[in-house]
Amino acid sequence: MKIVWLLTSVLLGVVGQLLMKWGLVHPKPLWNHGPAVVKMLGSWPVLAGLCSYALSSLFWLLTLRQMNVSVAYPMVSLSYVIVAVAGYYLFSESFSAMKWLGIGFILIGVAFISRA
Repeated sequence: MKIVWLLTSVLLGVVGQLLMKWGLVHPKPLWNHGPAVVKMLGSWPVLAGLCSYALSSLFWLLTLRQMNVSVAYPMVSLSYVIVAVAGYYLFSESFSAMKWLGIGFILIGVAFISRA
């Protein structure tokens, strides 16, 4: 069950990042009054992303209760891989050979740590 908590935490964190990015790139404001920061936080995708982050934190706590932090925390780096690839497809962000190489190193590191 600990892997389920960990993967749920990672995926909710990814969803949170992507929702916040989407909400900032394509604002969907709930209100149009106030300073820029209030408008930014008033975009429903940004709020949904923050809520997703909060849920991610709850699942992270469940993970830490059952796993060593020295193993669990490096697994969070899978979110970097997922967000980078999703950014390419969803937001047309650039993706170079160096980014692919970096993702490869992250995946190799996760593989090594998961075997420890």
